[in-house]
Amino acid sequence: MIQYPFATESLIKHAAMSVALLLVTHKNIGNNMLMITRSIINDELNNTACVEIPMDADIDNMKTQVANTLTELSTDEGVLFLTDSYGSTPCNIANEFLVSKNRSLVSGLNLPMLIRVMNYRSLPLAELNKVAIEGGQHGITSTTS
Repeated sequence: MIQYPFATESLIKHAAMSVALLLVTHKNIGNNMLMITRSIINDELNNTACVEIPMDADIDNMKTQVANTLTELSTDEGVLFLTDSYGSTPCNIANEFLVSKNRSLVSGLNLPMLIRVMNYRSLPLAELNKVAIEGGQHGITSTTS
């Protein structure tokens, strides 16, 4: 089992009737985002996992790690992959797992996106996908003096 620095094994246990959430990010991004999100929402992040991809990673090993992580999640309601950067190695790896039905990928992970997804976990995958995009977009603002 993959070790998550913020979590016990129970955090990736199957949550009843929820879309599985798998973050595939560059190293030190995904687990930190999950740790902060867990602190903010003050709740367990059930049916959620993260695979971080080091810059010097062996791609085949990382694909195996993603595949193994998927077997630890309850994927009956679908899988939402969140990646930090479109076109990056983590995104490309996650994209290869979209061949199965009922899977979706959203890139551009930010904290507002992740918090929004966690607050709407009971939604079906297609709606949760939209919630992720909207949450991420609404979290980007500009303030000037």
